[in-house]
Amino acid sequence: MSENELILKSAGLPESLTEEDERIIQTKLWQLLARHTELYTMGDSSSVRIELAQELLQSISFCLDLFLKQSGNTKKFFVEADLEELLRLGQTVCEEKIELGKKLYSMACRTAPEIDNISFRDTLKGIGGFFKHYDFRFFAHQIPCDIDYQLCNPVKESLQGIEYINDYLGRIIIENDFVRRFEINRTESLLNSYCSDYKGLLINLYAPLAANAVGLALLGEDVSKLNITASEGERLAKFFEPLSLTPAKKALNEAALRVCSELKINDASSLRYLRKTAEELYPRIEAALPHGKLSGIFISFDEMPSHT
Repeated sequence: MSENELILKSAGLPESLTEEDERIIQTKLWQLLARHTELYTMGDSSSVRIELAQELLQSISFCLDLFLKQSGNTKKFFVEADLEELLRLGQTVCEEKIELGKKLYSMACRTAPEIDNISFRDTLKGIGGFFKHYDFRFFAHQIPCDIDYQLCNPVKESLQGIEYINDYLGRIIIENDFVRRFEINRTESLLNSYCSDYKGLLINLYAPLAANAVGLALLGEDVSKLNITASEGERLAKFFEPLSLTPAKKALNEAALRVCSELKINDASSLRYLRKTAEELYPRIEAALPHGKLSGIFISFDEMPSHT
């Protein structure tokens, strides 16, 4: 494969284009990349290492895709369009997303639960650095920060750059809001039973709380107490034993709705998030049922003293 072919492959041209369309767009992209490279080198050269050229082209493609998403056009539009102008428009969209991201980051920090988890705190701090180091002009697809904290429902791997960060922050805000709706001593008691080193290990804070809240809703218990006793765990096992996939997921979905109702969660995104989390408990429940215990899914704990 030639260097030109390798570079142009990074543009991700769709197979639905005709060969002639693809040739036209590739030529335009090559010309745009050459001009963009001169900008990057401040006029010193239009020739750079192949690895850098690929990065610059991925950034161009990222911004062009942002334009397409906002405008509703398809890549067929590139055949007749001025790609340099579309790149500028895409970068403007990127700047708008950066401003949104800063607001989301502020909200994520402001709503962070008062729980000492190293990966959570370090990740939030790292995302703050993203906005200092993010270069949307030449490397808009990159994510210049470390993200170690694991979400309950991860961001799609296909997302890049500021789109990834904004989606991640949106999910963090949903999780923060949920965690903060429970008394902190009960939350910490549950987390401690779930993982004795919950402060130091890479665990998600939302998942065990969501599972127990859903379990309590299934039993018709007060979801705010969080604790599922051993006898309640046995009741849950008996509840799920006769159920196949469809009725089990229906029950989990309805339980998630009840949790949101009891906790007065009205946001549609938060509701969808918990419903997805609840439904995805079923494979674990199904795997645990033959052993007769669901204690690894629905957690019992001894309550810690209240914070003073």
